[in-house]
Amino acid sequence: MRFRGRRSAEAPTQVIEEEEVVPARPRPPTLWPWLLLLLLLVAGGLAAAYYFTRDDDDKPDEAVAVTIPNVVGQKQEVAVRRLNERDLVPRIVTRASQAPKGTVFGENPGAGTEVARESPVTLLVSATEVTSVPNVVGAKSAVAVNRLKAAGLNAQLTSVPSPKAAGTVTAQNPAAGASVGKGSTVGLRVSKGATTVPDVVGQDASTARTALRSAGLVPVVFQVPGAEPKGTVTAQKPMSGKKAPRGSKVRINVSTGSQTSPPPPSGTTTTRAAATVKVPDVVGQDQATATSSLRGAGFTVRVITVPTDDEARDGTVQEEQPAGGRRAPEGSQVTIYVFEFSG
Repeated sequence: MRFRGRRSAEAPTQVIEEEEVVPARPRPPTLWPWLLLLLLLVAGGLAAAYYFTRDDDDKPDEAVAVTIPNVVGQKQEVAVRRLNERDLVPRIVTRASQAPKGTVFGENPGAGTEVARESPVTLLVSATEVTSVPNVVGAKSAVAVNRLKAAGLNAQLTSVPSPKAAGTVTAQNPAAGASVGKGSTVGLRVSKGATTVPDVVGQDASTARTALRSAGLVPVVFQVPGAEPKGTVTAQKPMSGKKAPRGSKVRINVSTGSQTSPPPPSGTTTTRAAATVKVPDVVGQDQATATSSLRGAGFTVRVITVPTDDEARDGTVQEEQPAGGRRAPEGSQVTIYVFEFSG
């Protein structure tokens, strides 16, 4: 049943607005990153396959061994080419030899040896002509140098102490007759010559050293007890007047002044200085004979042993202080140095 009637003029009109919501359509999945990754994987696989298979296609496996050919006696360039043809690495070492210049006279490893490809092979190649060293020992240095130059050799001189005349060649290295490459150097030892040993006994140490150096000798000082004033040379070896090589050593004993004559007994007086007596020369004598000789001359004897490895010198007097021939107070002490075998 429908009822019709008027709406009241006062009643407001209601308007209802409705909004229609349309659901969003989902986006299709993105495929291009996956396609790119797949493409990269395929390309990497193809590259790896080429890398691991290309050597097999281009040349034989490098791990395969090859045999070293015999190239001794061949010229360097020919030997190098033959080694290169077998994928070997030649290494050249030049040395003097009797083979013609530029000729291979040795190889290492030797011919016939099996080695891996790219292995090194050392080739010994003749670098120069060979000459024989002349004998120059005994010749003057200038003559020796000229002989060596004539043989295509150089000389290196070294001065050495020697009793031979100054400038004389006493030794050479390499020895005469040795085969060496031209241009090699031969060492020559040349004598400084001999000189006469001056007498420095009784001089002060400073003056003695100067005199020895002026004669071309080398002083070696030993401080020893002695009755002489401090700093006085009491003995020398070699003795004065002997010939010695220039540059050789001369021992000088220098008094420390610490050895004095014993004081006279108490209650006595000394009216004059004690008489001096010539000291007997006992160097080279056996100890018993030397002691007897010195005591017979009025001296007391002090013995000091010196070790030696020469049994024949055992018990022999090496030197004495004061030296034989000098004068010393009667009753004073003479020290003798006696060899004692220590072997």
